[in-house]
Amino acid sequence: QAAKAFFDALPSLLLVIIVMGGILGGIFTATEDSAIAVVYTFILSVLIYREVKWRDLPKLILESVVMTSIVLLLIGFSVGMSWA
Repeated sequence: QAAKAFFDALPSLLLVIIVMGGILGGIFTATEDSAIAVVYTFILSVLIYREVKWRDLPKLILESVVMTSIVLLLIGFSVGMSWA
């Protein structure tokens, strides 16, 4: 049972190796690495694990845009308040 759980989690565990190996090996920068991690995670969730359906993608993208805009607004307002 432990071996099955390990092999089921192996694709997700490879993300750590890809990220650390890419940065430490000088293959790509941290910014490029984040894009590669997003694409790899997208492939895992949609194609490998099938946790996200194609029809749910527009809703998920909209939710992530809203969350990102909230965070950026908070950062912008905090920078504005720090000038005072």
